[in-house]
Amino acid sequence: MKSLACYISALCVFLCALAGCGRYLWLDHEGIARGTVELSGEWKIIDADTPDAMRPEYDDSKAPAIAIPGKWDHILRKNRDMAATVWLRKKFIIDESLRDRQMVLSLGAISVADETYLNGVLVGGTGFIPSRDNPLDYDFTWHYDRNYTVGSSLVRFGRENVIAIRVFSHYINGVKDEPRLYTLRSWTSHNWLRRYLPSINNLTPLIVSIVLSIMLIIVARGNVSRYVFLYSTLFVLGVTAISLILLGIPPISNGLFRYKLFFIIYSLIDLFLVLAIMEFFKLKSRWPVYLILLALAGLILLIMLSPSTQFFFRYCKIATLVFLMLCATYVFVLFSIAVYLDPVRYWFISPFAVLVFISAFHTYYLVATDQMYRMSFVFVFRLTALALAVFLYFLFDLKKVEKERDSLTSALLNKTRELRSATRQLPSGRKKEDPRDIIHRLIEYIDANFAETYDRVGLAEKFGLNEDYMGQLFKKVTRTNIANYINCKRIEAAQQLLEETDSKVIDIAFHVGFDNLTYFYRHFRNKTGYNPTDYRKMKREKFVDLHFKNEADYY
Repeated sequence: MKSLACYISALCVFLCALAGCGRYLWLDHEGIARGTVELSGEWKIIDADTPDAMRPEYDDSKAPAIAIPGKWDHILRKNRDMAATVWLRKKFIIDESLRDRQMVLSLGAISVADETYLNGVLVGGTGFIPSRDNPLDYDFTWHYDRNYTVGSSLVRFGRENVIAIRVFSHYINGVKDEPRLYTLRSWTSHNWLRRYLPSINNLTPLIVSIVLSIMLIIVARGNVSRYVFLYSTLFVLGVTAISLILLGIPPISNGLFRYKLFFIIYSLIDLFLVLAIMEFFKLKSRWPVYLILLALAGLILLIMLSPSTQFFFRYCKIATLVFLMLCATYVFVLFSIAVYLDPVRYWFISPFAVLVFISAFHTYYLVATDQMYRMSFVFVFRLTALALAVFLYFLFDLKKVEKERDSLTSALLNKTRELRSATRQLPSGRKKEDPRDIIHRLIEYIDANFAETYDRVGLAEKFGLNEDYMGQLFKKVTRTNIANYINCKRIEAAQQLLEETDSKVIDIAFHVGFDNLTYFYRHFRNKTGYNPTDYRKMKREKFVDLHFKNEADYY
């Protein structure tokens, strides 16, 4: 199982590297290949859906110029839907040396749908552009590279040519890559990898998500609580859903609803991560979770009721970023507490935790700067770091399981024998008892069952006393209340187990009856003046000193 997990981890790392570098694998070393016409730079933009703009003779002299690669946010901000259809035009000359060559027009990624014309002739298009009556009913195709084959008969060699691109954008907009015109031979030689891995940049996040899901099932099954496994699975499924949404799956007729779904799922992903980490470290606290759930409910309500794209990205985006940072901050607090309480157990996953936090804040930056199309790879990076951290945790942790289990079992058997011996010595008579005698019997019962969940009402019923009277009488006899007495017995048992076994602090805490590790540490320190780890170390150092000192007496 461990070797299989190692291979899967290595595969994940390889796929991540391939995903991040895939776009550069087919570029030549000089950046621009021979037989290539560079089309980046100044383009004319026409702020109207004018059919005549496709014609080469169209007069665009008065149209403003923009730099491509580039964006046109200022046009989209003019309406509530933040949607518009514009025309981009570029004039250029192709050298005579390229005559009679078939060409490939490579425009890269364009947001979100386009129709491309060369010298007035349609050479290709991706997605469909919506009608004016339904401006948000469009095909979500921002993740496709635009590569259109151009016959040599369409090209005017040695003369002026005109490219006209009709582009529809909804909030996310722009031409993201440098447009170029290649000869077919140049395109084939410098983009050969696309023929074998045609969609590597789009499919890698999905592939890695599936691989990581299998890896987590293999490694974590039976080794973590069902809640950790559940929340981790929901986290991975959420990342997969985000990747699908960025790929335009499923087809959604309303573009604004797609953005809403994206932000809701993204918020749920961070919630699942918070819950999984809480369960993993066993640092459960109700109020922070209630606060996060309340904030999430308000955020989802705000997102769903957003009346327009302009309102959504003005207010909901900010609210989402605030919620995500709240989750990240709480996760950081949980991890810091866990490392402080048990550094030996968690030190080796700290580097991966740092990578996860860096990845998280990078995704927040991408959301803030409207670069959601780059988030798939960031999510893959975060998933890989989390999966490797979990794998290493189990790899190191499982080596100690058998030794600790045997040690704890031996100590528990000895403790059980002691308790049974004490139980046999209890008086068996059923005569009517004085209330103080009942309290003494209650003390004996607590001494034998202190690890059970404290139930004040149940104890009162068991010993036939009024609940308040039992508490008053117990305090009069013992000079402390029942809860403090139970905690003291638990701490005494924990001290014994720390001295006699190699069991983990967290296992001892839960065995003696504490269901909250932070609560256990606080009571242990209050009673002994040490935290459990330091107490064990101190006791063992004293034992070693005493052992060697006694041996020295014989020499």
